[in-house]
Amino acid sequence: MIKETAQKLLNDAAKKLGLPENFSVVFSALPQLCDFQSNSVFAIAKQTQKNPLLLAEDVVNATAPSKWFSFSVAKPAFINISLTQEGLAELAAEVEKAGKAQPKQDKHIFIDYGGPNIGKAMHIGHMRSFNIGEAFKRLYRKLGYKVTSDIFLGDWGMPLGLIMALLEREGRLQDCMSGKERVSIELMNYAYPKASKLKEEDEAFKQRAMDLTLAFQQKKQPYYDFWKVLRKVSVDEIKKVCKGINVDFDLWNGESDASDYIQTVIDIFKEKGLAYISEGALVVDVAEEGEQIPIPKKSADEVQRYENPMPPLMLQKSNGGDLYATSDIATIYYRNKLYHPDIIHYFTDARQSQRFTQIFRACKKAGISPKEQQLWHTGFGTLNGKDGKALKTRNGGNVALVDLLNMLYEKAEQKLQQNGTEYDDELKRKIGNAALKFADLSNTVEKDYIFDLDRFTSFEGKTGPYIQYTACRIKSILAKAGEFENSFNFYSQEQKAVVIALAKLEASFPAAFVDKSMSGICSALYDVAKNFSTFYNQEHILSEPNLSKKSVKLTLAKLTLDAIARACDVLAIELPEKM
Repeated sequence: MIKETAQKLLNDAAKKLGLPENFSVVFSALPQLCDFQSNSVFAIAKQTQKNPLLLAEDVVNATAPSKWFSFSVAKPAFINISLTQEGLAELAAEVEKAGKAQPKQDKHIFIDYGGPNIGKAMHIGHMRSFNIGEAFKRLYRKLGYKVTSDIFLGDWGMPLGLIMALLEREGRLQDCMSGKERVSIELMNYAYPKASKLKEEDEAFKQRAMDLTLAFQQKKQPYYDFWKVLRKVSVDEIKKVCKGINVDFDLWNGESDASDYIQTVIDIFKEKGLAYISEGALVVDVAEEGEQIPIPKKSADEVQRYENPMPPLMLQKSNGGDLYATSDIATIYYRNKLYHPDIIHYFTDARQSQRFTQIFRACKKAGISPKEQQLWHTGFGTLNGKDGKALKTRNGGNVALVDLLNMLYEKAEQKLQQNGTEYDDELKRKIGNAALKFADLSNTVEKDYIFDLDRFTSFEGKTGPYIQYTACRIKSILAKAGEFENSFNFYSQEQKAVVIALAKLEASFPAAFVDKSMSGICSALYDVAKNFSTFYNQEHILSEPNLSKKSVKLTLAKLTLDAIARACDVLAIELPEKM
């Protein structure tokens, strides 16, 4: 609100001068010179054919006096805005109010993230989806939206058929089905990799796995009941991992939940004349004008090809089998039928971007997604090793998520030992998770980034543990201070820098909604911690002899802790009591 007030003062001045009321105010790029600035003069001067510097001076001279601001001009034509002491107190009060506010939006956002396959160990790709999706779920709720989250499990495909086929081959399937042999996650982790390798070597085994997959998909017994057993064991393990990384879902649905709607959506495409047979498969065109540029045929019999085409979306294979895309469309259909969201937001690997573009267009053409509904896809980059290549195990496979987490927890333990801090498994977990989440979310979402274990887990610099450490330091100060009265009479540059950083952090939440990236929140959060540390190192707090000044400093400490806690809650970072 205080920024809007400065903006209104400038636009009121512009109105007096007969100028366009197009002034906007932003946080200063040079905080040593001023707190806010307006760069709007340049565009207005061009529009009105006036000298920018003279125009800026005219606007400042015409601006009404304010108890909150002082205005000045800096060459070539910037309008600098500095807060008075009263203005700084008002800004701090706004930060405090924002922390207590409970906004309410009239839109429902349905979020789809995670997406692990049942029967297979989760890998680092799932970590990025969990981190990013969870943070956006929490951000949307903070901003007042109704949110429903769904992990959308890959639970209806061949991995479980492969496990069944291997157990059958080893003579264990009947014992597992009858309960004679216990079905555990360890059994599934043994069976799937072995079955997956065998599939490539033995065509008969592969066919048997396909037959068993079809059997449980058709709900034939006893395979369908055993599918339920495998699903439950796998979901219980996934829930355990998710709890450990501070991730939770409203729904634990999967492809199996969409299966009953697949024929319905295929019929919709057929009835509307959108689907047709191409080389035996059922497809629907999703290209838009300008995307399908035909390449001249050399003969009449040649298949028509296109330059840079958006290919048709395949709904059914030539053998009648369904595809992931069909399942995704059926999922949008039943989500709209049951939940009626205004927005559906997906988080997956960026390499799936084209597929989601095809799916969204197909749903719009068929009316499966209403015209007013927004369909969003956020594609994220990969987590790479120091060589810049995707992080892999020594044998070339994907790094298991639990192995990655254990590496972080072990490194957190080493850091705690070096600092002589008492710790338990819970503290190691919180620090390791914070290291990974902050490093992950600090990056622009669509870009790849390098996994650097030592840097991520450092208690100094732009890291999750540094944020946690700052919060722990403030908790200790406030616990020792006891009761005090709030006072916003800030009087030093260090205190002012903290208040401005807090305001920027609060502004970073709606900005993240627009940018669809958490990097701005992470940067603003780090600036809060860094500025508070400067203030802490420059000014005594608990030993301050002047009681009114002490109240000011403790008020700033509490404002900072509350703001850090709010931001960390959005990022799904837990704050320990000590480090």
